[in-house]
Amino acid sequence: MNDLNREIINEFNRESHDLFYSRTRRPFHVKRADAALNANTDYGNGYNGVMFSAKWLAEDMNLNSSETTELRSLIDKTQKKHFGDNNPADWWVLVLGDGDGMGNYVNGRKLKSYQNYIIEDLVNREGIDNETWESLKRTRKRMGPATHVGLNRALLDFSNRIVNYITEERCCGKVIYSGGDDVMAALPLADLPRYLISLRSAWCGGIDPEGEFNSSGGYWQWNNENPNQTPRPDDIPQRPLFTMGEEATMSLGIVIAHKSVPLPTVLEKIWDAEKERAKKLIGGRISEDESIPDKDGLCFRVIYGSGNTLEAFMKGHLLEGWWNFINESQKYENFDLSPVLYRLAEELPRRAEVTESDELFH
Repeated sequence: MNDLNREIINEFNRESHDLFYSRTRRPFHVKRADAALNANTDYGNGYNGVMFSAKWLAEDMNLNSSETTELRSLIDKTQKKHFGDNNPADWWVLVLGDGDGMGNYVNGRKLKSYQNYIIEDLVNREGIDNETWESLKRTRKRMGPATHVGLNRALLDFSNRIVNYITEERCCGKVIYSGGDDVMAALPLADLPRYLISLRSAWCGGIDPEGEFNSSGGYWQWNNENPNQTPRPDDIPQRPLFTMGEEATMSLGIVIAHKSVPLPTVLEKIWDAEKERAKKLIGGRISEDESIPDKDGLCFRVIYGSGNTLEAFMKGHLLEGWWNFINESQKYENFDLSPVLYRLAEELPRRAEVTESDELFH
């Protein structure tokens, strides 16, 4: 950032430099990024992300076309010096997700027999014979008013508390909307894997990958016992936060777009990815049967500046293992996973098939 500042001083007049300085020295309006800037003792001389976009910066500085071209050249030069040809600021991510089979939660089909909910040590068995007791435990739980309240509380805690925290404080993202089981968020590429893993864990009450929440009993509660824990945010209550339970799954569409791709194109692709594809990913194949309940899919689409698109699918339960595998591979010096994946993509289909009995290799 200081390098770009020096380039501006050398190539532009003092007035343009002052404009650059004033336009870029302002908050990101992204909580995590602003907190990092505020922690910097030289925060008054810091710059925000607008400096990475020549178009935005030129508009803010009221530059003419020739000055805009010169500014773009300076920004490209500075970025390549620090990032090479793989500048993370060239890419951004939209994530769209919603819970699978929510109708079955509302009508009670997801409920199990009473023996899964009764704490037997707390029940007064006086006057209840064994046959009646066993029959009661085998009876499926009804969807009564109390259960509806619990379902509503789980959706409210997820959408109003957890999604905002994970997106905007754990990661450098922004929530576009979050209501019930629906989530839409924008975030930088670097935060994508941890965001997806955290979001899915919060939805089903699984183990928090960051260790900030305890997941005892399927609830999420702020972990005050961790000595390295940050102070509890005001938006997170001390009480246990309700979740949808261990069997709950969420289908997600993820679009990784180059910064030159128009927003309407990105929105079109992400709706298609989440609604039409990820929901139909069944057992490693794409199903056209909307009635199949086993969804739990992730659809990734990469949109390049040229308009070319790459697409990949994954079952949700494989996500964490896949990311751990990628991280482990980075521990080996000069180890590049790409050739291995290309070779598998070419050779594996010739020697394998996915069948109804899940036999992969002949």
